[in-house]
Amino acid sequence: MHQFDRPIIILSAPRSGSTLLFEVLSKSQSIWTIGGESHALIETIPKLNIAYRQFSSNALTEQDVDDELRQQLLLRFSDALQDNHGNKPGSTDTTNIRFLEKTPKNSLRVDFFNSLFPDALFIYLVREPKENISSIMQAWRSNKFVTYPNLPGWDKRNWSLLLPEKWQQLNRQPLQSIAAFQWQAANEAIMDSLQKIDSNRWCMVSYDQLIADPAKTVKQLCQFTDTDFDPALAQLCSKPLAHSRYTISTPKPNKWLENYHDIAKIWPSTSTTLNKINHLLGERGHPIYDTQWQQHDIAEPIALTPEPTEKLATPSEQNVSRNSPCPCGSGKRFKQCHGQLR
Repeated sequence: MHQFDRPIIILSAPRSGSTLLFEVLSKSQSIWTIGGESHALIETIPKLNIAYRQFSSNALTEQDVDDELRQQLLLRFSDALQDNHGNKPGSTDTTNIRFLEKTPKNSLRVDFFNSLFPDALFIYLVREPKENISSIMQAWRSNKFVTYPNLPGWDKRNWSLLLPEKWQQLNRQPLQSIAAFQWQAANEAIMDSLQKIDSNRWCMVSYDQLIADPAKTVKQLCQFTDTDFDPALAQLCSKPLAHSRYTISTPKPNKWLENYHDIAKIWPSTSTTLNKINHLLGERGHPIYDTQWQQHDIAEPIALTPEPTEKLATPSEQNVSRNSPCPCGSGKRFKQCHGQLR
C-alpha cells in the first residue's frame, strides 16, 4: 500500500467550480488522483452507504473512522491512484504520494477526512452565491446530477447533488429554496469544521480568482500545498481555462440572471452564511462578495401550470428486481444494497 503525504482535499459547495480546479491541479506532474470523484469508493462500503444509514444525509464524522475502516479506505485509495495520463504508480513510488481528492459531498465530511488523513491540506473553494445557487438550480433541472432516484420520503422525482441533514423539510419547497439550502449547508459545514483545524493546514480561494488569473491563483495554491508549479501547469494557466467536464451550458457574464426572480426570494436567507464567508475572505486578503441585492429590470417569467407531482414508492415498496440497480443510486445491485434492509 502506498504512503500518503499531506493529501490535498478540495472543499466546496456543489457547482462552485471544484471540478475545474481539480482538473487543473491534477495536471501537476507531482499529483496523483483516483481519476475522479470518490462516491463509489466510499459509499460501496456498507456502513458508509446512504441506504444503510437510513438516508439521513451524506455527512460522515471522525466517529465513523475506526482502525479497520481506515485501512480499508487507505487501501482503496492506494489501489485507485493514477497520474494525469492514467498510469499507476511504479513499484518505487510507494512513499510521499501527493494525493488530490475532490467530491462535493466532502463538504459534509471534513472531520471524517481529517481523521483519515491527519496531515491533510484543505483548499476551501467559494463562488459568488447568486451564481452558485443559480448553477445548482440549473443542475437540478438538467437531470444530469441525480444522486438518489426515488429518495424515500421525497415526493419529487429525483434528488440531485449532495444530501444535507434535515433535507426532509424541503419536501414541498420550490427549487430555489432547495438550492439555497444545499449551498448554505455545504458552506456552513465546511466553515464549522475548518475552525477546528490548524489554520496552516487550509487555505481559501474563490472561483472568480481562478478564472480571472489562473496562473497567479494556481501558483499560490502550489505554494500552499508544497507542490511544483511545473511547466505543464504553467502552460495550462497561460491562457483562459477550458470548461470543466461537468459544464452544463456555455458560461457567460451574469448568467445567473436567468433565475433572478427566484433567487431574489431566497436572498435574505443567505445573509448569515455569506457574512461568514466574507469574514474569512477578508481575513485572508481576498475580495469579498456584495451582500446587497442589486435591482435589475428583468421581466417576471410567465407562470406555467405545474405538472401533478406523482408520489413515488420507496425502494423497499417498489417491485424491484433483486439483480437490478438499487434505486438509491449507490451503483450496487438492489439485493446487495437497499434490499438487505427489508
